[in-house]
Amino acid sequence: MGIERRIATLGELCEFRAGVAFPIRFQGRTRGDFPFIKVSDLNRPGNELFIAQAENWVDAETASTLRARPVPAASVIFAKVGEAIRQNRKRLITRPTLLDNNLMAAIPRQSVDPRFLYYLLCTLDFEERIEGSALPYLKASALEQVEVELPPLQDQRRIAEILGTIDERLELSRQLNRTLEALASKLFQASFVEFYPVMAKSEGRRPVGLSEGIAARFPSEFVLTQEGPLPKGWRWGTLGDVARQVRERTSPEELEHSTPYIGLEHMPPKSIALAHWGTAAQVQSQKSRFRKGHLLFGKLRPYFHKVGLAPVDGVCSTDIVVVEPARKALLSFVLGHLSSVEFVNFADAGSDGTRMPRTSWEHMSRYPIALPDGPCVEAFDQFTRPLFDKLLANIHAARTLHELRDLLLPWLFSGESV
Repeated sequence: MGIERRIATLGELCEFRAGVAFPIRFQGRTRGDFPFIKVSDLNRPGNELFIAQAENWVDAETASTLRARPVPAASVIFAKVGEAIRQNRKRLITRPTLLDNNLMAAIPRQSVDPRFLYYLLCTLDFEERIEGSALPYLKASALEQVEVELPPLQDQRRIAEILGTIDERLELSRQLNRTLEALASKLFQASFVEFYPVMAKSEGRRPVGLSEGIAARFPSEFVLTQEGPLPKGWRWGTLGDVARQVRERTSPEELEHSTPYIGLEHMPPKSIALAHWGTAAQVQSQKSRFRKGHLLFGKLRPYFHKVGLAPVDGVCSTDIVVVEPARKALLSFVLGHLSSVEFVNFADAGSDGTRMPRTSWEHMSRYPIALPDGPCVEAFDQFTRPLFDKLLANIHAARTLHELRDLLLPWLFSGESV
């Protein structure tokens, strides 16, 4: 038995409110009364469903000066200007929030469940409502006229509950991956940049956080070098000593349409978890091949800090450098360097070009590093590899849940019984 529905316009269900322009002098503040969200925040790790993180904050006095009205909690936000419209990224906000003028909010009215409105908007493609050619944009007046089928409030809540359960599982998986990333990064920095295990042993202490077997692989004293103190038995070298660039190009006609494709747009900033990819069906130019376990580094505008661990075999943009450790046991060590802030800054400093700066493997490979002995790096890899294996497993499990969610969305909104 189907759900009884009525036809309603989006204007009946929500108020569309555009963001406002914020002068640069008010941006960059890390504290304030309201988060200030830009289009780029929609892609930040942790903001896949709810907007949980923001780089910019605004105090109430500034908001009043700019006559900026905070968007209330439980609203849905999305891009209203530029190509970002076509990416169809919609996010929920959980607190009063200020929006950049490239964003728009859908503020739910009392006749609609807020979570249901979010899922309803996720089913809609605003392509036909886009105006402008050189600079695409959406107008609130056009969106208000879109007609949808609206079930009773009780059924709205049941639909939102079903889909919300899946999203909660997805969010838990993402949170776990962020924890795994942070743990692996901390362990790497402590072991091979700050030399904490060696320092602790040189002072007669047991390194906290490392098993006795792994701690035993680290030296217990330093030697002085021109570049600074170095654990005994190690040497100074470069990234090129432990990794190489994989150069395997392919053309569109050589690819199966189902081949996974990763572009810079699929790579989240400051996260090695590559949870999204397209297919080669959209590829129109030469690409680079990569294998599962290869490391991908975005060389175009490297300051965006796009580095990831390939979860599948596939192809990627030629603006991505494919990196392979010299041997398998070096994976955790090489990934630790590639994904570090220090390395990204080094790569950025060696970029060529002003509007579209690009770095190169030739420059990246010269990054100076401390090279540990074999037993030490192998022990570290054995300790951290399970973290990355779990991260990749979570990515594939999450894609399965996403596929289930995508199948359920149109069915639940088709009028079938829930």
